[in-house]
Amino acid sequence: MDNAVKITSVHIVAALIAGYLSSLFTLGQIPGLGSNDVLAAAVGLAILYIVGQLCDKLFGKQEGFSKWLWNGIVPFAFVWFVFWTIITNYSGILY
Repeated sequence: MDNAVKITSVHIVAALIAGYLSSLFTLGQIPGLGSNDVLAAAVGLAILYIVGQLCDKLFGKQEGFSKWLWNGIVPFAFVWFVFWTIITNYSGILY
């Protein structure tokens, strides 16, 4: 498998986790924190940074920002926002 596919796959899995965690923060499911959209976004961005650094160590540095953007940031952001929105909107079914 090509490194680009591996990097994108890792970012998509991390985005699903980030979307779920962000929805927990948005819905106020974390005790003591209440509903906090800013913290939810910060959690997602922190996970994106950590996964990016992890992929650099596992698969080698990407040549230029463009490859990291299209293989990591864009798939992560799309899946994260969509999953976060779906879980937040359908929270009556899940919780």
